[in-house]
Amino acid sequence: MASFEQHLNIAVVASGILVAPLYSSGIISMEQSLGCLAFGILGGVLPDIDSDNSKPVAISFKIISIILPLLAVLTLIKDFTILKILFIWAVVSVFLHYGLFKLFNTITVHRGIFHSIPMGVLFGLGVVYIFELLGYSKLFAFLGGVFLFVGFIVHLVLDELVSLNALGMHIKKSFGTALKLYDKTNKIGTIVVYALIIALLFVVNIDLELLQEIFSSFSNIKL
Repeated sequence: MASFEQHLNIAVVASGILVAPLYSSGIISMEQSLGCLAFGILGGVLPDIDSDNSKPVAISFKIISIILPLLAVLTLIKDFTILKILFIWAVVSVFLHYGLFKLFNTITVHRGIFHSIPMGVLFGLGVVYIFELLGYSKLFAFLGGVFLFVGFIVHLVLDELVSLNALGMHIKKSFGTALKLYDKTNKIGTIVVYALIIALLFVVNIDLELLQEIFSSFSNIKL
């Protein structure tokens, strides 16, 4: 398995390569570019959230439990007083960090269903859906999901590459446990993930004209 630093560095490079033509063509602003980079980097470390012994993952959990509730509260509850906003933010943050994330680490197994391609798809669709609900533009919500998915897949590919040694003389036992479509040891979890993907596909609105505009920015790249 690749180290946290390797995953982080590769995620930064891959996200930077993708965001450059989008920004240079004027499709997204500087602020949106930074947001896309953040999603790509998050996706690059996200598959290891089921690791119980990773300090970087623990730090990432703490950051997520602070930032996401604050973002949601400031976006959805605009008419509340500052004290009420701070109270709701604190309660939700504590619940995420000491409740949901602790439970998550207890019931998950490293390199399980959370370390798979469909989970990357689910996280990507989830970002699109949530950020559209929060009132962000369809463009930014969609790109946020795409960048998170790309970072997620880059993480899985890197783990598979590390499972092979440089000379190709030996294959580690971990080979094939990262870049997978299902978890044979967790059939119920696999079914749940695919069911959630199907459900999100019904509620997430994909704009084909928006897709065409995004792809056209890459077709004009001059190497």
